[in-house]
Amino acid sequence: MLPLNTARLLIYPCRLPLLTEIYLRHPHAQESLQASIPEEWPQQDLKEQLPHFIELLQHDPKSFPWMLWIIVSKAEKKVIGDAGFKGRPDKNGVVEIGYAMLPAYQRNGYMKEASAALVKWAFRQPHVKKLIAECDVTNIPSMRILQHLGMEEIASAGEMLHWHLLNKQH
Repeated sequence: MLPLNTARLLIYPCRLPLLTEIYLRHPHAQESLQASIPEEWPQQDLKEQLPHFIELLQHDPKSFPWMLWIIVSKAEKKVIGDAGFKGRPDKNGVVEIGYAMLPAYQRNGYMKEASAALVKWAFRQPHVKKLIAECDVTNIPSMRILQHLGMEEIASAGEMLHWHLLNKQH
């Protein structure tokens, strides 16, 4: 059930009202998450994506929960990062995962824990046959997470490496 619950984290999928509150930096977002939101979150990449996510959910409500998920530390009751998917699975059952952790929380295994929970959740959904991801060739921590998830590097294009993981249940 949602949110996803791991040993140290709660991972919440964002519905349209919560996305809008986060975008507007409305204090109610903290109430919705029952967690504090640090000033440095959302980070720049996510700030730029929020209007797109909001528009997509307005026009395609079934995109929920195939976008932003918020990672909350149980111990601190604080948002420490985000993860999620870049839209619903396509007609071939392929979905792309992405993630970002606040710098102060990196190198503690949080993203491994969060991304593993999301992969497990995704593969339990009907029609998901394959998970893909991409990361910059210089992003060693992200590569380690993808390897930890069991993903296989399948291609490189310029500065980006492309990865995939097949759903063994299909």
